[in-house]
Amino acid sequence: MDREIVDLLVRFFVLTVSLSVHEFAHAWSAFRLGDDTAARMGRMTLNPVSHMDPIGSLMILAGMPLGWAKPVPVDPSRLRNPLRHGSWVAFAGPLSNIVLGFLCAGIFWVASYQAVGTGWFMLLVYFIHINFALAIFNLLPLPPLDGARVVPLFLSRPAAARYEEIVDKAGFWPLIALFLLELPPQFKGPLHLWFELWNPLFRPTLNYLGIPAFW
Repeated sequence: MDREIVDLLVRFFVLTVSLSVHEFAHAWSAFRLGDDTAARMGRMTLNPVSHMDPIGSLMILAGMPLGWAKPVPVDPSRLRNPLRHGSWVAFAGPLSNIVLGFLCAGIFWVASYQAVGTGWFMLLVYFIHINFALAIFNLLPLPPLDGARVVPLFLSRPAAARYEEIVDKAGFWPLIALFLLELPPQFKGPLHLWFELWNPLFRPTLNYLGIPAFW
């Protein structure tokens, strides 16, 4: 089989698993904090079939550098503390990818000497890169990403309510503008700088393991 096709299928597998973990974390945290909406709809599961979005999956299979799963439904009114708990539910998704990335890094460290150059070696590298990238990207404080719902954790209650009102009105436009700023070649836009901001958390692990950075 052509190497590029194999590479695409591996990335599709890793992204599908990682996104399923991400959505499960949202559903599980919402359930623990009082909202069983996702659980009742069968979304509190690691089964990728329950989370796959047709368009998001096609984007991955088409070789695009992004893809997505179906967002887990959350009813804030059912959470015990809608404002604060909503932020924790949002944070659970990126946090799950950070944990999975470091878990795979640990496996890589233990097994790397036996697995160098094998398919397992590359699979672990993909899991590390993709999960760290998913976490960093989703923590961008722009709607509809999780980071937009995490910000209120660091604000007073009145400021958090005002912030969420502004975010709801902004819609997708700030994120679209961000992607447009990344289009000029050889230009390090805000998205690149956002990834650089997270270097202190992830780069030491990648350097220690001898894994090239993905940004």
